[in-house]
Amino acid sequence: MKPPQFESPLQNLLALAADLRSENGCPWDKEQTHKSVIPHLLEEAYEVVDTIEENDDIHFKEELGDLLFQVVFHCQLAEERGAFGFMDVAEGIFQKLVFRHPHVYGESAELKSGNQVLGQWEELKQKEKNLKNPDAKNAKILDGIPKSFPAIIRSEKIQSKVAKQGFDWPNLQGVFEKFKEEIGELEDELHSKNVLDSKKLTYDERVEEELGDLFFLLVNFSRRVSVDPETCLRKANEKFESRFRILEDLVAKEGKTVKDFTLSQLDEFWNEAKSQTKEVKQSR
Repeated sequence: MKPPQFESPLQNLLALAADLRSENGCPWDKEQTHKSVIPHLLEEAYEVVDTIEENDDIHFKEELGDLLFQVVFHCQLAEERGAFGFMDVAEGIFQKLVFRHPHVYGESAELKSGNQVLGQWEELKQKEKNLKNPDAKNAKILDGIPKSFPAIIRSEKIQSKVAKQGFDWPNLQGVFEKFKEEIGELEDELHSKNVLDSKKLTYDERVEEELGDLFFLLVNFSRRVSVDPETCLRKANEKFESRFRILEDLVAKEGKTVKDFTLSQLDEFWNEAKSQTKEVKQSR
């Protein structure tokens, strides 16, 4: 079988997806379903994010291509089922975006800020749902938030929705006070079990519940200070990893391993690693 040779790269990609699923196509691709390729879809999306944060345009283009193929492949699977095809998806998102941008393509009042746009977006989104499904008018506020979202993202969506209904602390101080309260409850729970001096505990449902409350509050606080919690935690992970790698290099220069040093000695290496990363950041 020869590869597709249309003038349009998009036509080539669509034809390639069909070839892979054809009788004489790829055995692996022919075995796949929408559900089986979910991990690949998520992986490609996260890899796109990595290249954006690394300002790596070469790999950014490549990863966008990988993500685009995931969309094309799902459309091919759907077309085989007689559900829809790629052009249906493209037309659908085109019409949706035109509808949700009346300040660009319509005669609505000019919007001067991103917040105004977001407010209108939510109103139009609800109007769209009501037109498609009359029963949507009776829907609950938290309906429609995918349960498959990562927990942090779903938490942010939940809290954003209820905040728009006025169910939220009036200011940051209120969140801080609640955070102190929840920290106290977690400490009380651990103190009651006499385990504060323990290095590690076995699973405890009450501890899990109190920790969950703290995570939920952190997401709320992140939203209130306009920080994406997922990005925030990812950057914290990267900062720790970068510093620990330097610590490992410092330890290796001593001809030893991390386990050969006491915690106080490792703290000295850690402080040196922090100093080095700060110097690199300031030099940029």
